[in-house]
Amino acid sequence: MADQTFTDEELFPKIHVITDDEFRVGVLISGSGTNLQALIDAFAAGVIDGQVVVVISNKYDAFGLVRAKRAGIPTELVDPARFRSIEEYNHAITEVLLRYEVSLVVMAGYMRLLGQEVLSAFEGKVMNLHPALLPAFPGASAIRDAFEYGVKVTGVTVHFADEAFDRGPIICQEAVRVEEDDTVATLEAKIHEVEHRLLVEAVKLFSQGRLEIVGRKVKVLPES
Repeated sequence: MADQTFTDEELFPKIHVITDDEFRVGVLISGSGTNLQALIDAFAAGVIDGQVVVVISNKYDAFGLVRAKRAGIPTELVDPARFRSIEEYNHAITEVLLRYEVSLVVMAGYMRLLGQEVLSAFEGKVMNLHPALLPAFPGASAIRDAFEYGVKVTGVTVHFADEAFDRGPIICQEAVRVEEDDTVATLEAKIHEVEHRLLVEAVKLFSQGRLEIVGRKVKVLPES
């Protein structure tokens, strides 16, 4: 029998992102929370309809917790050291997100791999931000890695998360040029500026129900 070919639509189930009447975002952080702040500001300005309803950190001294409290957003510290296993830790995160009835989980500078406990509970609803043009330069030191490699162009990626670091379907990307006089610090500043804008754009598209996952691809649907 001749080999049969299949389209992405036949091989992979479509996951059409449907949002609730009240769009509720849970944000995971590990550090300063500048991308969290970009989301807080976007919701406050009405750029995105809805609200950040909870901020979860795996580190007690993450400055993003201060940003959340200043904005009146509930915070939760889920310290992995307090759990007997990674599975229990991820289950605790899942319980918090379910308790706050979040529509979307955003990893904004969250420096850990999310477990299947969270990914299964929020299938197609976990978004991650990465400071490089994936699949190039995955991992925690992406900006420095790209700079030291000598690339002329790097950038920012927002993607849906899966069980591997920096691998899930890509929602949007934007390139950033590396100029001759750039340093790691100046490149990092340019990357962060794009991050703040691109993350807001991706979350807004999600909130409007305009993202559809088909295999490895994310389709951006037209405005209705």
